[in-house]
Amino acid sequence: MRKFLAILAAIIFLSVSVEAKYKFSAPNPSTEFEAMDFAPVYPTYSWEPLANTKFYLVQILNSEGKVIRELLNTESLNRVTDWQPFNEVGNFYWRVCVVDKDKKQLSEWSEEKLISVKAPVTFAALGDSITHGGANFIPASQISCQWETFCQYKIKNIGRSGDTTAQMIERFERDVLPFQPKLLLIMGGVNDIRGGATAEQVIRNYEILRQKCTANNIIPVFCTITPMNESKMQSRSIPFKKSWKVERQKINEWILKNDGVEVTEMLEDANDELRADFTPDGLHPDLRGKMFIGRTIEKFLAENWFNFITGDEVKEWSFVRVSS
Repeated sequence: MRKFLAILAAIIFLSVSVEAKYKFSAPNPSTEFEAMDFAPVYPTYSWEPLANTKFYLVQILNSEGKVIRELLNTESLNRVTDWQPFNEVGNFYWRVCVVDKDKKQLSEWSEEKLISVKAPVTFAALGDSITHGGANFIPASQISCQWETFCQYKIKNIGRSGDTTAQMIERFERDVLPFQPKLLLIMGGVNDIRGGATAEQVIRNYEILRQKCTANNIIPVFCTITPMNESKMQSRSIPFKKSWKVERQKINEWILKNDGVEVTEMLEDANDELRADFTPDGLHPDLRGKMFIGRTIEKFLAENWFNFITGDEVKEWSFVRVSS
C-alpha cells in the first residue's frame, strides 16, 4: 500500500509539474504562405495573440530541424517581419511561442509552418511595402494585402517594406539574381519622394536598376508610383514632404515614356492624391487598391508579354476571382 501511494504521489507530482510548466497554450499561426504562389523573400510571421501576453519568440528552422535564427515580436503583439532574406532554394519552417521579457518560454511551440523557396521564376516584383504587402492595419503574411494575389500570373514577391530605390539597388544581386526572373516589375520611389528626393535622383536610380537587369538578361518593367493622402498621413503621423506631388508626376511621366505600366489611375482623387476610401493610413492602398494594381499588371503582362506565359505561370482560379 505504501508503495502504491508513493507511485500515486509521484504521478500526481509529475502531472502537476507538466501542467505548471507552461502558463499559456501554444499560439495559432495565421500566416498564409501556403496560399501564395511563392513565399516572400522577406516573410512576416503572424499569429493569433493570446490574452494577457506581450512577448513572443519566433524560431526559423532549416529542413534538418536546426534552428537558424530567432526573432522577438518587436513590431506588434501578433507579428514580426524577417529582415534576413530567404534567397536560397529549399524548405524552411517557422514556429512561435509565448515568452517573458527575458525570453523564458511560457507556452508550448506552435505547429511548424512551411516556407518553401523555389527558383527560377518567370515574373518577380521588386519594391517597397506597396509590393511587400501589409501595413499597420494587416500583416504582410496575409494574401489579401499583396497585389500579387490579384494577378492571374504567378509573381515572386521581392518587396521589402520601407525601401527606397537606393536600397533596392543595394540588394539587387542578393535578392533578385538568385531567382533568375525573366521579367522584373519594379515599383519603387514613394519612400524617396515622401522623404524629399527629387525626380532626377529617383530616375537616376531607375537607370541603374535597368542597367543591372539588362546585364543579367532580365527585362525591367517600371510601375508608376502610387499617390498619397496627406490628411490621413498627418493623422497617422507619417512624415512626408510637400514636394512629393510634383516629383511623382515627373517620375511617372518618365516611366510611361519608357514602356512602363500605369497602375495608379483608379487610385487617384481629383487632387491627385490617394483616394481616402482606398486607404486606411494615407500611404498604403487597401484591398481594393491592391486588387486594382494586380488586375492592371495582369492585363499588361497578357497584352505585352504573352510569349512568356505558359501553364506554369498561370495560377489556379480561386481567391482572386471569387472575391471580386
